[in-house]
Amino acid sequence: MNNLKYFSPGISRIKSFLNALKSFSTPFNKISEKEFLSFTKRRLFFTLSLIITILVIYGMLFYTFTPEIIFKDTTAISNWDTTSHNYIAKFFIEELFPDFRMTGWDMGWFAGMPMLTFYFPLPYILIALLSKIFVFNISFKLVTILGSFMLPAAVYYFGKSLKFKYPYPELGAIGAIAFLYMGSFVFDGGNLIGTLVGLFSYSIGFGLVFIFLGSLYKGVGKEKFDWLFILNCLLLTGIVLSHLVILISTIIIVPSIFLLRISWKSARYIIAVFVVGFLLSASWSLPFVLQIEWTSPLLWVGNLNMESFCPRELVPAMIFAIIGLFFAALKKDKKIIPIVWTFVVFIPFIISYNVGRIYNIRFRPFVFIFIYLLAAYGLKNIYWTLVTVVSYLKPTKIREIISRSIAVALIPIIVISVSIAIIADKPRAKSLAEFFYNGLEETEEWELYNDIMEYLDSLPYGRVMHDYNDDLMIKFGGNRAFELIPYWTKQPVTDGLLTESAFSSHFHIINEDHFRLREDPSLREYETSMKYLIYYNIRYIIASTPEIIEDLNNDSKVELINKIEPYYFYEIIGPHNFVEIAENIPYRYKIDDWLTEIKYWYWYEENIDNPVVYDDGSKELEQFEVTERVIDLADNPVNTNGEVISETIEREKIEFTTTAIGVPHIIKVSYFPNWKAIGAKGPYLAAPSIMMVIPTQENVTIYYGTTFANRIGIALSVFGWAVIGFLLILNILLYFKKKKNKKLSNKSMYF
Repeated sequence: MNNLKYFSPGISRIKSFLNALKSFSTPFNKISEKEFLSFTKRRLFFTLSLIITILVIYGMLFYTFTPEIIFKDTTAISNWDTTSHNYIAKFFIEELFPDFRMTGWDMGWFAGMPMLTFYFPLPYILIALLSKIFVFNISFKLVTILGSFMLPAAVYYFGKSLKFKYPYPELGAIGAIAFLYMGSFVFDGGNLIGTLVGLFSYSIGFGLVFIFLGSLYKGVGKEKFDWLFILNCLLLTGIVLSHLVILISTIIIVPSIFLLRISWKSARYIIAVFVVGFLLSASWSLPFVLQIEWTSPLLWVGNLNMESFCPRELVPAMIFAIIGLFFAALKKDKKIIPIVWTFVVFIPFIISYNVGRIYNIRFRPFVFIFIYLLAAYGLKNIYWTLVTVVSYLKPTKIREIISRSIAVALIPIIVISVSIAIIADKPRAKSLAEFFYNGLEETEEWELYNDIMEYLDSLPYGRVMHDYNDDLMIKFGGNRAFELIPYWTKQPVTDGLLTESAFSSHFHIINEDHFRLREDPSLREYETSMKYLIYYNIRYIIASTPEIIEDLNNDSKVELINKIEPYYFYEIIGPHNFVEIAENIPYRYKIDDWLTEIKYWYWYEENIDNPVVYDDGSKELEQFEVTERVIDLADNPVNTNGEVISETIEREKIEFTTTAIGVPHIIKVSYFPNWKAIGAKGPYLAAPSIMMVIPTQENVTIYYGTTFANRIGIALSVFGWAVIGFLLILNILLYFKKKKNKKLSNKSMYF
């Protein structure tokens, strides 16, 4: 007890100090408020401080994305995904947007794929809308930078909506610009480099999250199904259509908003927003969920640990974030819950989930941005502590000068200092933006590239494969330049972006793996690769590597058709039919993990002549022998004199005439459940990823239709939009009713 008495004076002093600090750091406390009252033009100067902050922040963004390059009518490129997104955007504008569709079949990549069924359509909708005002290339560039320009304003709105006092919203926006210029990560998303390499859909969603969280907090406070409720539903729909990681992150963060205002009404409001928001997006999101089995999953590996969350450039922010945590604990400030919640939930989740369909590093930007927001909270408290402490200075003149300088100039000084530090570091985003947005047409080998595209477009229709020669491709702006073959020409190409969306992408990778040069030449299997290319009806090969050119020149199955140095163009000799009668009677095979198992069938090229069809339980397939294995299959020749007389291939329709009625026909286009047949049984999934039908008449039509998931999704979306329409009409009527009542009230007061 005596020891406690000994320490009690020290404990009392600490408590007094903490209470004083708590009081001093409170915005507009009695002492600082008194100082501000003597400052007659304080509102003007605070506004000026905000304007300077905004001008510096957006000046930094325009420093990187200069109007000269953004408004140049050239094709945006990168050495990563951005180049290929041009084709998706063009496809959406030309093939889907006119029919008010968000998804459809594309023959341009791989062996056909359901375009945008498993990727996020929001940016392409925006590009399509903007293209009504600007030319395509400018519209594309504007949408790719939209998320980056949105983020500082979105974070500012988030701070204001949660009723943080000055200067927290401004400091949050400064933190957003520091986050955007982070260079320690590339493929996580959210920062400028991530946007430039192709993650602009993520960036748009990333900005929308902060607008949604701020707006949701306001809506929870009002608990009304008014204009704000409608806005929240639309914002959530935008998040759903922007990126899956963004949606999951939103779902994780939203409970923290509920914790700020715990009540049944708040819970009801949040649930209603999510229900209506998902209804609005159901025409896209429901097929995404229910048809996910028809994708080619990539198992992303992100081995993150605690050090992964502490890049060197984040150290200054982390110091202020620790100060922010101290002040939050001191004040028991509930408004900081969403920020702390993010750390508590996200970091363990990200570290524990390191292998799967979702790349776990894509969640890390939320941790980084919330560190900056917590640092802003720390700086806000330091700001008010300084203002209050200075109020005790004497003489009065010096006190006024210092206090007003801190009040007005400190935030602009911080944003200018941050900007100078960023520029001094020579941000990589600046040079990348200049190169990428100057465009493909400004690259050193544009004329060669254009000649190649014009030549390909002059050839008869047929799939194109090319060998990868990075030393040459980089002269076109990046190694994905040939993925734009269907963008510039009528020809489809065997590779593409959105690998997981294409059921045939795994097998293209196998084809390419056999065809290309390997570090160990003995592992290369040219003859095997040619059998695969013929099976997938590849017609043209573009070669630039001497060893591959030599193999092709010595192959009697191919013909050299042109040279545009350093590229050689070959055509595989043959009929180039997309529809063929099966040489052997198919085997039926049932397995849960088709893609994994059927690779064994494809790895052994001798299996190719013996079709294997997925046993989906259809009665028509019972005629075929069941197999328990997919290798070493015995030949079982088809006995027919029939033939395919003609075929017509369109984007969402395949028509052919055959005399081999009742005999299995192989369709060399990727399988997807939306494909339907008229005049044939099927289509069925045939190994490894294509279709098989059994004609019941001479003229057969296979068309890309709808499934149960599509129809239910459309019905739910129609219902969702009907709810929004009803609420809009109701709120308009209530608005005019209130206006009328107000007029009547004013009249009665007058009389």
